[in-house]
Amino acid sequence: MTPKISVIIPVYNDELYLTDSLQSVCNQTFSDFECICVNDGSVDGTEKIIDQFIRNDTRFFKLSQANGGVSIARNTGLEAAKGEFIFFMD
Repeated sequence: MTPKISVIIPVYNDELYLTDSLQSVCNQTFSDFECICVNDGSVDGTEKIIDQFIRNDTRFFKLSQANGGVSIARNTGLEAAKGEFIFFMD
């Protein structure tokens, strides 16, 4: 089924704030969404945090790439997005 909203989150070395950010997406009352986390070459615990959310919620997905910057990470997320509407969360 196609989600109504695709939330795209480009992340790079965000382990200090990522759990709170992803939890805020997870806690929304609107549930018809997919959340695409684009790991832009993080070298801290970012990927581990994303993986934890993926295991617990099927609406969360991870794409990983070499560090290319936020614009490239956003475009990577756009290519994978299936939602009718797109939301970028930086």
